[in-house]
Amino acid sequence: MALLERSAQPFVIVELSGTVLHANRAFCELLGYEPGGLDGRTIVELTPERWHSTTLQSLRRIVEQRRPLRYEKEYRSRDGRAVPVDLVADLLPDAQGRPLALYAIITDLSDQKLAERALRASEARFRELFDEAPFGYHEIDRDGRITAINRTECELLGYDREELIGRPIVELVDRSQRAQAERAVAEKLAGLRPLGPFERTYRRRDGRALIVSIRERVRRDDQGRCVGLRSTVQDITEQKLMEAALIASQRRAQALFDGIEDAVFVHDTDGRLLEANPAASRLLGYSRDELLRMTTADIDAEDTAAGFRSRLDQQLRDGHLRFEGHHRAKDGRIIPVEISTSTIQLGEQTAVLAVIRDVSERKALEATRRRFAEMQEANAKVLAETNRMLRESEARYRLLTEASLDAVVVADANGRITLFNPAAERIFGVSTREILGQPLSRILIDDEEGPGEPDLGLSPDDGRRFSRLVGRTVELRGRRKGGEVFPLELSLNAVVDGNGDGDGDRVQFIGSIRDLTERQRMRDMLVQSEKLASIGLLSAGVAHEINNPLSYVANNLAVLERDLRGIFELIGAYEAVRPALPAEASSAIGRMEEELDWEYVRGNTGRLLARTREGVQRVASIVSTLRGMARTAPARKERVPMAELVASALEMAQGQLRKARISVEVDAPERPAAVPCVANQVAQVILNLVINAAQAIESLGRPEGGRILIRIRDEADAQVVEVADDGCGIPPEDLPRLFDPFFTTKPVGEGTGLGLAISHSIVAGHGGTIEVDSQPGRGATFRIRLPLVG
Repeated sequence: MALLERSAQPFVIVELSGTVLHANRAFCELLGYEPGGLDGRTIVELTPERWHSTTLQSLRRIVEQRRPLRYEKEYRSRDGRAVPVDLVADLLPDAQGRPLALYAIITDLSDQKLAERALRASEARFRELFDEAPFGYHEIDRDGRITAINRTECELLGYDREELIGRPIVELVDRSQRAQAERAVAEKLAGLRPLGPFERTYRRRDGRALIVSIRERVRRDDQGRCVGLRSTVQDITEQKLMEAALIASQRRAQALFDGIEDAVFVHDTDGRLLEANPAASRLLGYSRDELLRMTTADIDAEDTAAGFRSRLDQQLRDGHLRFEGHHRAKDGRIIPVEISTSTIQLGEQTAVLAVIRDVSERKALEATRRRFAEMQEANAKVLAETNRMLRESEARYRLLTEASLDAVVVADANGRITLFNPAAERIFGVSTREILGQPLSRILIDDEEGPGEPDLGLSPDDGRRFSRLVGRTVELRGRRKGGEVFPLELSLNAVVDGNGDGDGDRVQFIGSIRDLTERQRMRDMLVQSEKLASIGLLSAGVAHEINNPLSYVANNLAVLERDLRGIFELIGAYEAVRPALPAEASSAIGRMEEELDWEYVRGNTGRLLARTREGVQRVASIVSTLRGMARTAPARKERVPMAELVASALEMAQGQLRKARISVEVDAPERPAAVPCVANQVAQVILNLVINAAQAIESLGRPEGGRILIRIRDEADAQVVEVADDGCGIPPEDLPRLFDPFFTTKPVGEGTGLGLAISHSIVAGHGGTIEVDSQPGRGATFRIRLPLVG
């Protein structure tokens, strides 16, 4: 017993009931007690609860079987720690061999358990690193079969680990590369091919292709012999798809860059040209290589080149700019251009993207319009187009489409619309969300297909129908959202979207569309102007032809009046001596008087001649007014009383007013100020307003006719003329467009839509204003203000 007491091996004696009889120093120290501190305690007290059942069962088993038992358990130390132990327990008999107590020799397993847990943790960490690595990993033997593979690669391929272990690695390779892969594996295992990164196409379990990047190392045994290969596998499918998409996007952007009708330049902050599209070469006559050796100063005219630095400062500050200038072509021509610019980044370099439109045709139209306005002493306003900031997305593709001043529409091979830029939304009045996926025939009417409206449903022939227009610029008709048909100009190009090898390539149509409504309106306005000018010349000629015989009539009428007075005096003298005539002659004269109704002739001839003279004078007045209004000599302002111009206009409209039973009241001061103006032009404006007022009253169909009131009043620095009627009035929705050319509310054939537009132009040319107040059913009032100082 003394030997066990001094032993470093923990030892304990326990009663059959489980109470500690004696514990040596080593056991007490194991559990953190002083020697003798465990006496009287039970084994159950010293054991964690989860080991109670094991401890009690082991004690019963030793007593029942009467033989030693070895097992593992845990004790609870004095500070509450669990102490893992390995113990051998047996019965302690008395002198007669009867069980007296139990003893146990205990071995502390704390260090061992810590080591085991550390080993398990290390294995778990290794397995976790192996399986959870962000890349696939596998090992193959010299037969090319998989001996190990991590979970990442299994999930990548869609297999369980058990399905892949032992399987030849080449079975995972796409069939098109399998033979090549078999040769490569054999040569690498034989040391005939160096190892290096490469790409391979695998097939997942579900059949989908998987493009991977593989890096390999040789596996060697203790003697340095090659026993296989270990490989890391990285999925690069998405990267490859992105590269393909980038290439396709670049091709689309280049096609749009090359196919857009407007010239496009990219230059750096020093003005050096970095890029130019074919339209730029066509505009200026230089080749692309020549342009890329030039600067903006080489192509800008002097007036435009002088402002380069100030425009650049504003460009860099605001990010975008729009202005007009002039370019110099290779042949020396000066071309007026409209330029829209946006700041872009080319890598680390700041550059400017400029979209240039040749506005020579527009300038010519504006010059024609100005000449027309000068003839009418009017100032024409030029409509300013809305600037669209260029946006950077999908390289220059999205930037160019959204910045284009023309509509840009992209469709697939079947004619389904896949891109619709903001200018297209504005021209056609339909949003991108509504039009994507719809056929081109929804917005374009192909007149060359034959008569009749095209089917609006999606047809596979849409792409084929419009493909014959590729490479051409044609005029077609377009359809807006509300069904309105309008003229347009279409420039159509085709681009192959893909790698260019024919595998999966897609044909797309890219169309640049320009709304010709304004151009057509200007053409119509010029034609109408020519018609009006011809009518004016014709009326002047007719007035001249009428005036000559009219002067004969007037002169002869004066002679006739004079001679008739003499004749009547002569007849009076004869009548005085009639009683002296023979009865037969007097009777004959009486019969002649009765047949002639001499009393009526004598009493009414003077009145008839007076009315005839008034009619001749009215015709002469009308002819004089008509010649004045049709005068084609250069307009010259002179001070004219407005009442005279009003009277002249009423003289011209008198017939129509009398026919419609319309009374006219003129309210004017006794001595109004004379207005500096071109008399025949202002008279034309008043005549237009009076005729419009008469037509508004006639449209009501009232038997009693109507009333027109013309007021003339002086203000501080202007004279005001108001023409008010009690006609049908003007709808509120028509008021904003009332002075637009060709806008009319009259039935077809009763109006050109130019009367008020020309009147507005004349008044504006005199520095004045024309306004209208109206309520439907309560008539309208047109108000003209002309400055008294001209």
